[in-house]
Amino acid sequence: MKSIIFSFIFLFWAQAYAQDSYRAIQPIGAIPKGTDISVKAVNPKNGFFNPSKLNSANPTDIQTIPNDSLLSVNSVKSKTKSADMDVLKSLADNDELVVNKSAFSANDQSCVTKGTCTLSSDTAVYQSSKFNFFDWLRDLFGMGETKSLVTPSIDEKTNPKSASAAVLAEKVTNTNRTLNGQNNSCLELPSELKYDRRFQCGLAQALEAHKLNKATGKVTSDTFIFNDFKDNELTGKMYFFNSEGQLTQVLQKNPIPVARGVNGFGPNFRQSPNGAIVTRAYRPPRGGNINDGIELLGLEKGNTNIHGRGVLLHGSSPYVATWGCLGVAGTIDTDKAGVEELGGRPLYLDELKDGLLKNGGVMIYNFTPKKASLCK
Repeated sequence: MKSIIFSFIFLFWAQAYAQDSYRAIQPIGAIPKGTDISVKAVNPKNGFFNPSKLNSANPTDIQTIPNDSLLSVNSVKSKTKSADMDVLKSLADNDELVVNKSAFSANDQSCVTKGTCTLSSDTAVYQSSKFNFFDWLRDLFGMGETKSLVTPSIDEKTNPKSASAAVLAEKVTNTNRTLNGQNNSCLELPSELKYDRRFQCGLAQALEAHKLNKATGKVTSDTFIFNDFKDNELTGKMYFFNSEGQLTQVLQKNPIPVARGVNGFGPNFRQSPNGAIVTRAYRPPRGGNINDGIELLGLEKGNTNIHGRGVLLHGSSPYVATWGCLGVAGTIDTDKAGVEELGGRPLYLDELKDGLLKNGGVMIYNFTPKKASLCK
């Protein structure tokens, strides 16, 4: 009875928050002083919120950020040439860069009043992206890798109303299966993955890559990370395995969600790498927009450029696409003003960088659509 009441409350909340589009706000750094920018009002049909402050204890408590406190950055011009500046310009061109009005210094108020200015000081900015509500809600309800009988559309993954309806329907189905004795509760790999031909093929690829690179000394850890991205979803699953192909207890949760690049997988801009890569020792902080990340090296012919591209494993909402990196919940450290206002400190990367990833030498295998296509 309680679950039915909760379902109605949850659906009522979802109806109340069913805006045209929801945008997750994440700190990515700052626009440097001396940069010419132009801004405009954000789309009034969008709802903005900080994903790190979603309340898992009370999922009805979504704290939106007032639209009138934000401005959309629609152009960034600077004489400075850098990869970070290229990212900022690209975000602005795609209407995915926002700034809080309060971040502007007293000397930069013409940006607020006239819409243009030359920044006299570094100004914190944020990436604004669609949010994968479906995966977040499944994770919230602890549904993990349970076989879904509900296939969500793209809209259901980004719209809280339809996503909550799909997840609740799946929750009811899974509860009924448990009551009928159809679910097996154990700590090993879920049965649907044991018999998932593509997943097992990917795991075999990863084990072979781990064996090869361990023999050459490029990989030193017996534990490796397997990212299941075979369906090209924005949010994949990050598993921790040992060299025998068994799940290991690196974190309290295995798997955890992980985000891919906005342009999928490959060697190019805004793409995450395919296949085997390896972590370098954690060396905080590094320069750039993301100061707190794990540096990565490519182990395959098609991903050897990732270190030069600045591809990292870094703190991010795992339900928002990255700019070619791998994003898991963890510290986002931009070392700029305004971060505490819209930012936050999630969990997993902080534990990993102090544990498994501290000394480097850990293989990460991205099982992507390209790698899945090799499975017969």
